[in-house]
Amino acid sequence: MKLWISVLKTNHIPQRVLVTHVRTLCYNTANNSTNFSTHTKHVSNRTKLQEKFLGANKTCRRLSSSYSKETAIQNILLEENKSRTLERIPKMRSIVTNEKVTVGAAVLVPLCTVNGVPSVLFTLRSSRLRSHRGEVSFPGGMCDSTDRDVVHTALRETEEELGIPSSTVDVWGPLKPIPDRFLQKNTMTVVAVLGNVGELDPTKLKLSPREVAEVFTLSFSHLLDPAHQRYTTVKRRHDNYSYTMPVWLGGPHRVWGLTAIMLDQVLVAIATDWYRTVLRSSWRQRR
Repeated sequence: MKLWISVLKTNHIPQRVLVTHVRTLCYNTANNSTNFSTHTKHVSNRTKLQEKFLGANKTCRRLSSSYSKETAIQNILLEENKSRTLERIPKMRSIVTNEKVTVGAAVLVPLCTVNGVPSVLFTLRSSRLRSHRGEVSFPGGMCDSTDRDVVHTALRETEEELGIPSSTVDVWGPLKPIPDRFLQKNTMTVVAVLGNVGELDPTKLKLSPREVAEVFTLSFSHLLDPAHQRYTTVKRRHDNYSYTMPVWLGGPHRVWGLTAIMLDQVLVAIATDWYRTVLRSSWRQRR
């Protein structure tokens, strides 16, 4: 088992070979331990070997799974995963069922690396704003008549709020529209646009004090850790209608509300093997 762990750390052997190797070690150990004086001893030692084998198998699966997840997160912003993400987005379930609502706003979900660690950049809205003051959000805003599309809106607003030039953003593409006010028939939708801003030092961003109070980042390792994931259920008293949405804790600020819904979309698209949404279909906007 010690030999297997050291080989695993060298990052050269695939998971199936590792499991087979553990079984081979256990089988060889069994062959070397078959000289027993009595049948009772033989059965007893065989049972112990079986227990050791099961324990080794569990350790193998746990270490392989942990290793695979760490590797996947480290490579999450590479071009290969970008291509897979863009293939998944059109297949994702839409949470807007009213086709008549129009897109009124767009935000950029700034994918980035901080000291080489894949992360997501968040903003804290200024207390000077009229709505949603002091809440965690992504940079963005209302669509202008001069904007070409939602991508243009998201990039323009990001440059105004954070000083990140539009030309430096590697745009991946827009996600599915989300209603800005849940469970209401006549409401606009907001579109989150995925974009990689590259290596980032949050302390050097040029914030617009009128719109942004501060910025912070959360790594994908943090966001994909179940220990930091929670959910909240909201119910309407008059008809018992309810919906469930995710919440992320453990960072400088709690991520919840519309921003959490967008983040849920992002993780479903970009890390589908390591994240399971808690959104319930019961909260979908009704016609």
